[in-house]
Parts: sequence; structure tokens; C-alpha cells
Amino acid sequence: MKKINFISITIIVALLGFFTMFSSCLKLQKDFNRPTNVDTLDAHLYTTAWGYIKKRAYGSATDTIFRRFYDAIIYSGIDTNEYIKPNRTFILLSNSEITTSKTGLWAVILNGTTAGKSWASYSKADVKNYLSYLIVQGQFSHYGLSLIDYPYNTIAPGGVYTTNPVGFKFPVPSTVTAYVPNPNSIMNVHVSNANTVTSQLDYPIVLNGAINITTSDLEATNGIVQVINSGTSVLTPIIPQ
Repeated sequence: MKKINFISITIIVALLGFFTMFSSCLKLQKDFNRPTNVDTLDAHLYTTAWGYIKKRAYGSATDTIFRRFYDAIIYSGIDTNEYIKPNRTFILLSNSEITTSKTGLWAVILNGTTAGKSWASYSKADVKNYLSYLIVQGQFSHYGLSLIDYPYNTIAPGGVYTTNPVGFKFPVPSTVTAYVPNPNSIMNVHVSNANTVTSQLDYPIVLNGAINITTSDLEATNGIVQVINSGTSVLTPIIPQ
């Protein structure tokens, strides 16, 4: 009996040692080669996309990053409930993305033959169509995207981008020779495989093969918020073929 008890105790001690070593290995494995640029901030916004836009437009005197975007919503007359509906991805444009001289939205989108200086330079219908194009049906983030473009439907009406709008004319990318029709108002999305030490946008989400999301995967209570804040290029419905 004593011999059996001694053997049992030996086995238990050995098992305890094994599990201790195994758990230590798991802990080391979890921390192994952890990227130094991982964002540890809470991505949850704890409000709808609409609540987030309002909060960071006119919520305080110092935080106005989406003020020009909010102004576009009000000016165009788009139903603000569109920013409350669930299961969507919302592309938001910062003030600099809209107003930057020479490269911002107002500087490059033509009203007839000249660039506008405010939302009032463009028709409300054209601004509404563009805002609708920035609302994607379904949610996308880094966690579900691949390196290959996936087409998402937007809530922009079909047909509005079959031709380049006269009063809200998009610049044609250098990669194409002419405006490429987008009759179904879709948006192509993928994750880039680019990773450089100096880049702050390693593995960015890319829209329509040309525009990188600057701040990605913010979690509103009704979907995902993606922000463009570069001020150097403009998202258009033109999808290079």
C-alpha cells in the first residue's frame, strides 16, 4: 500500500511540474514577437456612428475633427438615421481631408470647371450621393478582409456614378486613362500587404485600390467606423480596372 501511495504521489508531482512548465510556455508564446505598434487603446466608441460624428464635430471647442463632415450631412439633407442603422461600415472624412489646399476634397472635386471652396459650391443632391457612397452595407475591418479586393455595396443609388457627375466631378487617377463607370455604386476593399518600418499605416485597409484608411476599425454600437485623415488624396467611386 505504501509503495502504491509513493508511486501515486510521484505521478502527481510529475504532472504538476508538467502543467506548470506548459502554462509557462503558453505565457511566453503569447508574448513572443509581439508587434511594437499594436494599438492598445479601446476601439469601442460606446455610441452610434452618428453620435460619434456629432461628438467630434461640435461636442467641444477643441475637438472638431469631423465638423466639415457634419456640415456636409446637414447641408445635403441626407437622413441622419442612416448613421444609426446597424450592420454598416461608415467612412468618415476629417476636416483636413476635406479642406486641405490643393489636395483636399474641395480642392480637387470640380463644380463644372472649377474647384469649390465650400459645400455650398456643390448641389445638395451631389453631396448627398457622395455621403451615401461613404456608407457601406455590411461591416468590414482588418479581421475579415483579405489581400484581394472584395466588392461591397454602398447605399448610394445605382446609376449615379455611371458617368462622372457634371457638378461633382471626380479627378481621374493617373492609373487610368478615363473615368471608369461604377453603375452599381460599389466599393472595393482589401488589406494591403505593405509593411515598412517607417510607415504609420502598416497593412492598411485600402479602398478602391488607391486610398488608405488612416484610423481603422473603430467600433460603434451600430457598425464599424473607418477614418480618412490624410489630406493628400481623395476617395472616389472610380475603381481602376
